[in-house]
Amino acid sequence: MTYQSQRFSLSVSVSQSQPSLKIFVTMNLHLFILFLVLITTLTTSSTSAQANCTRVCNGESVAYPFGFSDGCQIRLNCSEGGVIRVGEYNVQNITSDRILVNLPAKCDRKFDEIRVFNNDNFALSSRNGLLLEKCNSTLNDCVVSTARVENHFNLQKCDTRDNSTTMNCYSEDDPDVEFVNLKPLEDARCQILFSSVTVDVNGSSSTTPSMPVSLEFQLLDLGWWVRGECSCDKNASCRNVSYANRTVGYRCHCNDGFAGDGFTAGNGCRRVERCGAKRYMSGKCGGTTRVGVLVGGIVAGASLMSAAALICYFLKKRAALRNQRLAKRQLSEATGSFSIPFYHYKTIERATNSFSEKQRLGVGAYGTVYAGKLSSNEWVAIKKIRNRDTDDYGNNQVMNEIKLISTVNHPNLVRLLGYCIEKGEQILKEGKVFRGP
Repeated sequence: MTYQSQRFSLSVSVSQSQPSLKIFVTMNLHLFILFLVLITTLTTSSTSAQANCTRVCNGESVAYPFGFSDGCQIRLNCSEGGVIRVGEYNVQNITSDRILVNLPAKCDRKFDEIRVFNNDNFALSSRNGLLLEKCNSTLNDCVVSTARVENHFNLQKCDTRDNSTTMNCYSEDDPDVEFVNLKPLEDARCQILFSSVTVDVNGSSSTTPSMPVSLEFQLLDLGWWVRGECSCDKNASCRNVSYANRTVGYRCHCNDGFAGDGFTAGNGCRRVERCGAKRYMSGKCGGTTRVGVLVGGIVAGASLMSAAALICYFLKKRAALRNQRLAKRQLSEATGSFSIPFYHYKTIERATNSFSEKQRLGVGAYGTVYAGKLSSNEWVAIKKIRNRDTDDYGNNQVMNEIKLISTVNHPNLVRLLGYCIEKGEQILKEGKVFRGP
């Protein structure tokens, strides 16, 4: 059968005062239709990946670029019980550049399991300190007492261990490197990945020196990225991510005054409106409270508040003294012969400028860390435990941290300078941590 191409023409005439001008545009119709089909197919394929991405696990959603299906940029696992995981390890938290994963202490975890934390979209960040066993050589001249570590992690003596009384610890020495280089570990032929310590490092600001600030135990810190060229919202900045001396992808961060994931393919960045007094009173933000309600409430509750404040003052003072005595006893049991100074809350508050945001250095899994300047002009890291953790579990977490810090024998690791348990707060004052010279 013979196919005859169809053609169409377009004729345009200019004004009558000028010579007649005709423009003829011809195109093979079947090629034109083929072109439209290709464009439609490409557009559909570029959006179908996002449409096919499942971002909800047991009612808990994750932001772009994360998800739980093949159509997602960074795929995580959703367990049958509805727990978000990397491999078989539970995810503690996801931030704009990090994935925090639980890595419980375990005697017989093979070192090769570390590879589940390194793939095309994330890898072990240099914030990690790894606790390893059965290595052929010492790493970074860093050792930790095996017996004390087992005791603090509430473990029985490992049957798989030889007669060694110490275990190796390893962290990246180069402060300019973002990810852990696994080659030294492979060369040392380490066999057991016992656990890990995450070092929260956020760099410096205009008012504070560059310093690592906090330790979180039994956690792994993974740095993540999206593969490809930068595709960020117009109100976001793009940061290229390099791993093993090559660019592997990028991350987007919304500019100041904006919130969101920052990605063009995500929800981008939206402007954050500040809730001023005028907008608050008008009910446009902060609730529908009006001046009359506020004044009436203040007048009605003034006398009760005065009486309650006086009672609370004496109760809190008595409770604070009781907590101090209990804390001193627990610290004495935790540190043995080491003497840990007690600091009053006002001293800590003054050192951190009332826990100013400008002096906030990082947020870990169990608390927030601030840079504090003592009266001696010395800069220290001050860790404020989250309020939700100030129960028996929170107290145990603090004591376990103090115990383990006290056992680490390495010049580049953190040392505990003091503590504060007042006004319902649990605060640790730490020295320099986890970076080599």
